[in-house]
Parts: sequence; structure tokens; C-alpha cells
Amino acid sequence: MSLKTLKVLMIAAAVAISAALPASASADAGAKVRIGSSVRSLFSLPLYVADQKGYFKEEGLDVEISFFRGGPPATAALLGGSIDLVAASFENQLKVNKRGVGVKTILNLQSDFSGALAVHESWLAGHPGKPDVRSLKGARIATLSRGGYADMALRYILQDAGLDPDKDATLIPVSGYDKVLAAAQAGELDAALFVEPWQTIAVEGSGQWQYVVDITRGQGPDVFKDMAYVTLQSSPAYLESHPQAAAKVVKAIVKAQGFIRDAQHLEELVQIAQRVFPDTDAGTLRASIAKQEHTFRPALKPDMIEKNMKLLLANKAIQDPAPQPSDVFELQYLKAAGVN
Repeated sequence: MSLKTLKVLMIAAAVAISAALPASASADAGAKVRIGSSVRSLFSLPLYVADQKGYFKEEGLDVEISFFRGGPPATAALLGGSIDLVAASFENQLKVNKRGVGVKTILNLQSDFSGALAVHESWLAGHPGKPDVRSLKGARIATLSRGGYADMALRYILQDAGLDPDKDATLIPVSGYDKVLAAAQAGELDAALFVEPWQTIAVEGSGQWQYVVDITRGQGPDVFKDMAYVTLQSSPAYLESHPQAAAKVVKAIVKAQGFIRDAQHLEELVQIAQRVFPDTDAGTLRASIAKQEHTFRPALKPDMIEKNMKLLLANKAIQDPAPQPSDVFELQYLKAAGVN
């Protein structure tokens, strides 16, 4: 096939997509769209921006945002029909897909894992020098629930440094980062795997912690970078019945992500985030958002599947083979929004 012929086919495909999406415009006009976030987190900042800046309304959408206590209950709500789309970790979707459940990603919400491994000053007192992962041998390290994303990330980081997570350290599940901070203050923990904004609260806020690996600054294993950490997901049934609403949601969020990546909007982003996190001070939110703003990129790529599979396989949380991009991604909405 000649290059000219290929270009003609690509243009024809794009026109077909654009023509197909408005087909149900009348059914989706002024649509009520229910979007869930697996937890109340800054990884859903594009949702908050699209809502508060009026980008959803510009698309004629009435959007309701709700929060859950983790990926599994959020995905259950999606499949049960109580929400239409969900912001959740892509690795959770891959595990769901492996069980034969049809869930599709339509947009990359946050590309990089917004985590960090940090050590408490009490451990540093007995272990002088700049801390690295190998220096945490023998440490008591806090994670969240066993098998959750933070737990898998911590285990991967330790293994990458040549440590056995089950022999060279004591991993302690703690239900909540506020409890992690209190436990370290009481001398019950030495280190922790945090997720934003908690590492900013711990390190820059309290001054009692020090970074070992800060992934938001480009440190740590490459598997956590440009990996589709959190994606916007939906069921095939919803996408088939509401293609125009889904396309409008994607268009609004892509616009919000562009707003976030523009550094001149930082102060307005802090104000938006404060409405969702009223108990977090502006300085902490400012520092956290500034570190993460470059990670809010919408594009989806095949190697993102490979990176998530690598993390899951290392934790024995999934089995080969990896799914094909067409099995887990629905790219027509990004294409319609001008994202290649």
C-alpha cells in the first residue's frame, strides 16, 4: 500500500469517526453524566478543573462527580450502572479485563504514578548518609492494603534495588496516611510509600521525612513513568448507547489537562483544589500540584499496557499474555478531540 493511499484511508477513518459520534447527539444533548473517582485524590484534578471552569457545561453536559474507597468498589459501581465513567488505576482495569469483564479506557487522566518512598528522621538518626532504597534493609515500611497499588509499587521498588520485600524489610499495611504519620511519630514505622499529596505533607510540610525515591520528580524505575497511572474508564454498554456524551467528556477533560500543564495557572489550580480538599493548606497543594502538572497528559500508547503488566507480573497479580490495545483502549474519543 502506498503512503498516499494510507493517508487517504486515515483521513477517511477520521471523517467516519467524526460523523459517527454526533449520530446520537439528540439523545445526549444536555446529558446527565455520572463520573466516579476511585478515591478523593489529586489524580482527578482534571475532573475538578473541567467541572469548576465550566468545560463540561460548555459541552452541554450536566456532570456529577462522586468518590469511592478504592478501585474495586468504583468499578463495581460502573458495572452496576450507578456511574457512567470512572477515574481509576489502569492496572485495576487490566485485572478486571483478565476476568472477562468488559471495561474500556477512553482517556489517560494521569500518566505517571504520583508516588514517593520516604524515610522518617528517626531511621536516619541511626543510619547516617544520603538514604537510598538499599539502605532501607531491615526497615519497617508502611504501605496501604496488601495487593493495592501502593503495596505493589513498594514491592517493585524494593525488588528493583535487589531487596526481597518479604525478607529484607517489614511491610506494614496502614489504613490511611494520617495514621502513617502518627505511627512514625510514635516510633512504630521507619519509612512509607506515599501518594500525593501525602509525601508533600510529610516531607515539605512536616520536615520530619526525607525522600528516598520521588517518582513525581522523575526518580525510580521507568515502569512508573508515562504508564497510564490513572485512566478514564467506562463500560462498552455505556459507550455504545452514549457515544456523544463520552466524546464531550473527553473533549472537556483534554481542555482541562491543557489548563493544568500551563504553569501560569498554578494559583487558580490551588483554589480549585482547595474546594475539594478544604482541610489541606494552600502551600501543600501548591507544591504538590507543581510537581504533578506535567503528568496530566491524555494520550494512550501500547507500551503503557506493557508497563502495567510488568508491575502486575512482578507482584504475581496477573498472568500473561498481555491484552491487545483494542481490548482495553477505545481511542476514537481522543481522536475526535484532536489527540493522536
